[in-house]
Amino acid sequence: MLTNAEGMVNKLAAYGLAGIVGTLFHYLTLYTFVEFAGVGVLVATGIGFLVGAVINHELNRRYVFRGAGGRYAETAVRFFAIAVLGFCLNMLAMYLLHSLMHVYYLLAQLIATAGVFLVTFVLNKSWTFRA
Repeated sequence: MLTNAEGMVNKLAAYGLAGIVGTLFHYLTLYTFVEFAGVGVLVATGIGFLVGAVINHELNRRYVFRGAGGRYAETAVRFFAIAVLGFCLNMLAMYLLHSLMHVYYLLAQLIATAGVFLVTFVLNKSWTFRA
């Protein structure tokens, strides 16, 4: 039987794995739009964030928090409300790091992702899926 702390670590690891998949699609979209389509970094990261958020919701709903949180529509609304917050935090971090501080855009995105990951895990666990 898992202790509460072990269960939390396992859930965080599963959330992280789902996040890696979503983040991979976010970064792939970001890179493709910047390098091949000539789209600005802030627009490209915004589009990439949305792509990753859709993928993350499905992975979290189906595998990480399965059976928790109620109906699909309810969890989707909550998840995307938190995703909007994550989007705003991501955009703010990218603006500060890349636009103002001139940190290379992919490094800036890695830093932004780490912060957004922690905030959204806590909120999704405690509110979206109530697990």
